[in-house]
Amino acid sequence: MNLTLDEFPTATYEEWKKAAEDSLKGAPFDKKLITPTPEGIKLQPIYNRQDVEELSIPESWPGLAPFTRGSSAAGFKAKPWLIAQELPYGCSKKFNAALQSDLMHGQNAVVVLPDVATRRGLDPDEAACREVAAGGLSLATLDDAKKAFAGIDLNAAPVFVFAGASALPMVGLLKAVSGEKGFSGAVLADPLTEWARDGKLDVPLDVLLAELVSVSKWAVGKNLRTVGIQANLWADAGGTAVEELAFGIATGAAYFRALANAGLAEDEIAPRFAMALSLGSNLFMQIAKLRAARLLWDRIVTAFGAPSAPLFIHGRCSIFNKTVLDPHTNMLRATTEGFAGVVGGVDSMHIAAFDEPIRTPDEFSTRIARNVHVILAEECGFAEVADAAGGSWYVESLTVELAEKAWELFQEVEKHGGMAVALREGFPQSAVAASAKARLDAVSKRRESILGVNLFPNPSETPLEGNPDDLAKKFADRSAFVASARKGGVALASASVDAIADAFLAGATIGEVSKALPRKGAHMPEIARVRVIRAAAGYEALRAAAHANPPQVWLAKFGPPKQSKARADFSSGFFAAGGYDVLQEIAGAKSVEEAVAQAAASNAPVVVVCSTDDTYSEIIPAFVPALKAKLPGVNVLLAGFPADQIDAHKASGVDDFIHLKVDCLAFLTNLHKQLGLIK
Repeated sequence: MNLTLDEFPTATYEEWKKAAEDSLKGAPFDKKLITPTPEGIKLQPIYNRQDVEELSIPESWPGLAPFTRGSSAAGFKAKPWLIAQELPYGCSKKFNAALQSDLMHGQNAVVVLPDVATRRGLDPDEAACREVAAGGLSLATLDDAKKAFAGIDLNAAPVFVFAGASALPMVGLLKAVSGEKGFSGAVLADPLTEWARDGKLDVPLDVLLAELVSVSKWAVGKNLRTVGIQANLWADAGGTAVEELAFGIATGAAYFRALANAGLAEDEIAPRFAMALSLGSNLFMQIAKLRAARLLWDRIVTAFGAPSAPLFIHGRCSIFNKTVLDPHTNMLRATTEGFAGVVGGVDSMHIAAFDEPIRTPDEFSTRIARNVHVILAEECGFAEVADAAGGSWYVESLTVELAEKAWELFQEVEKHGGMAVALREGFPQSAVAASAKARLDAVSKRRESILGVNLFPNPSETPLEGNPDDLAKKFADRSAFVASARKGGVALASASVDAIADAFLAGATIGEVSKALPRKGAHMPEIARVRVIRAAAGYEALRAAAHANPPQVWLAKFGPPKQSKARADFSSGFFAAGGYDVLQEIAGAKSVEEAVAQAAASNAPVVVVCSTDDTYSEIIPAFVPALKAKLPGVNVLLAGFPADQIDAHKASGVDDFIHLKVDCLAFLTNLHKQLGLIK
């Protein structure tokens, strides 16, 4: 028997909307069913074929321009994404041991996070390095590199290095250590993002762009990318997906222009690029963002007269949404983000370990994070799929709307004179700061939930112990080692990769190589810094201040559960978010006298009255004065905000009110100060 749906009439969108409006019983459709996002996009409750038919881009297929649907016609089956887990170790031997283990257990790329000295081309004992943290891998000498990459074929497992403002010294070092075998992957320079992150550049921008040109010319014909766009910085600073895309492609356009003006052929430029994008918890927005990035990049490339070429995208789990509290929930966040990365079509990806915000990830957390890749590929079957999101009316519509908004913002950057001028004027920084403020405000007021922090916090949680390195000792040891290795001066035959490799082979340090490069010119002005933030940090600070001796809050409940339970539950979650110990009787008090006795016996410095507005008008005039007579100095709060009773309750001695519209973080911060927990 053949079953069909032919007997059922096809419903139109108008019919569906009318049925939806009828079910709302008078509530406004736009307010209840349309969801606004920080990007300024209004998510519809349902999408249909007409939404896709009205899109402003032509239909495309995986592997074909504009590469919205991926860079390979066969998807991951022909070109699997690279498992590019970061190894946050400062010691070359530890780095190598961890890398050898990871490569045996699924990882197939070598990711290097250089320390600040290496990124700036400084030796660890130089004065400029003493002012900053020493986290990251130190590769000051050829000996460091040999230890870090011992036994590793850097062609079989491509290397990914976010080299800082210039890739020239690092490419020379890798050429020296890899010898005739050579290396492949990406050694990425991104001077504009470094300028934004640090607020200053040690070397003039035009010199850094000239070095970008030099190393990119050397890489032509090799399987090596040299131009990085760390767009994820803007998202990790609290920016929206639109801002991350717009400022990312604006940065890429600046580099493309510099390479084209220096004489590189257009078809030689595009294969040099790689963009790092953040992967956040809004699943469909992240999928659409990755697809929109390829669409936008194709528009940039073709605008420069180059043939269409897919953008290499490295996905990295967001820092903005990760938590120190209830850290195992980070596993859920990272898994969602990894899923979004795969469905969106990343070329390589780092899935964050759950304890990444707290400490150097241990063996367990590292294994769990790495295995998410394997589960997505092997158990979920995504390695067999090309563009899993393709054809979804929702995703296709969201992709185009996101791309259009990002393109408009990119054009604003170009009107300023390009990304360098815009950074100098502070335009991208102020835009992202405004977005971050709005997002942090939503978290503060609990309109945006962070599980385990401002939603369903665990008051009895035992904080995860850290395993901090002794950075001061490590810094001193590195300084002494490099000082003893220094030759005392280096003269480069030319400012080329080959000459730099020869200098490292002759024993030069990275600081000596950098000083030998011709880098004279006007210093770049200091600009507003773009700082990475975590949305949960404010609540985490309150919980840390209260952890050793949590202040108590007594819930004075009146009436049966149906009168008090909703506001009591709200109050429990409200105060638990700040680390308070919330106490209450199971049943509500039967009289004012009983409630006063219970609250006074608790000796809690904060008492919250929980019941209905009608009950408040009856019991507050008697309860609050009686309680304050027995418990002087107690802070009495009311759960709810009965607007027509506020003045009367304040006259009775109520100190404040907690309700859905209260800024929870600000309120608890002020209460912490009153109780002497913080200054």
